[in-house]
Amino acid sequence: MGFFGWILYIFCGVLFYFAIEFINNKITLGKVDKIVFLNVFNIIVSGLLFRYSIRYTDNIFLVFVFVMLTDIIYNTYIVDRDFFDNDSGGIYYYIGLVITGFIINQEFINKVNNVFLSGNEFRLVLWLLIIIYFYNLFKNEKILQRKDSKEKKVMSVNNILNNYAKFKYTYYDDCDHDNKVISNILYAIMIYEDNNKNKVRRNIDNFMFKINGKKNKLGIMQVESKKFISDSESIDIAYKKVLKIYNSTKTKDINKLFDKYYGYNNEDVKYIYEIIKKL
Repeated sequence: MGFFGWILYIFCGVLFYFAIEFINNKITLGKVDKIVFLNVFNIIVSGLLFRYSIRYTDNIFLVFVFVMLTDIIYNTYIVDRDFFDNDSGGIYYYIGLVITGFIINQEFINKVNNVFLSGNEFRLVLWLLIIIYFYNLFKNEKILQRKDSKEKKVMSVNNILNNYAKFKYTYYDDCDHDNKVISNILYAIMIYEDNNKNKVRRNIDNFMFKINGKKNKLGIMQVESKKFISDSESIDIAYKKVLKIYNSTKTKDINKLFDKYYGYNNEDVKYIYEIIKKL
């Protein structure tokens, strides 16, 4: 690569950092958005290098290392803020940035003769964008949605019973309280939320939360949180909310309790509760 290659990487690293900060000040980007923007910047630079036959693209993902170094130096010596002593997940952000940059560098940039789209390739992309546009248009107009969501059951009885047995074994210490009604409510919510978003999807959410740090629904109970929480912590948060609603409801009407917990009439979770309360 040589001396001039390193100079190019350093220059691009500094330029990318201040460019992304400028854009962030204008439209407020999340960490995932920044990763996408920076990789697009890198692809554009790679395309220009290809066009002018400047072969410094083999390890161009290293530009992101210099973006990180610029961030550290700028925060430490200019802004007087400790880059490593904050809860913004900066390290996870840069790990994600370098990894995605490396993958794109190896699998996309290094395996083609030209990064920019040809006429035929652009035509395919254009049609793909048209299809996505109409799909989102129909989806927003509820054309593709079912007319009556009550016609479908959330789960079969066997699935509910199997999940109840599994969760009772795993989360017994977290869910089983002196008040069996409260315990059954917690299990009903747990089964419902797990059916809507299984463990694989929750693990993806956990990973994305560590990258972007945005408030999200986390844990098996899918409770909103500004910080990372475990499944047990999500159960504890849900328990406190359920108990507060239960104690404030004079009639102890479970249907009304679910309505207050979710903020709407959730027939699916009520259906699950009716199954497990008979056990």
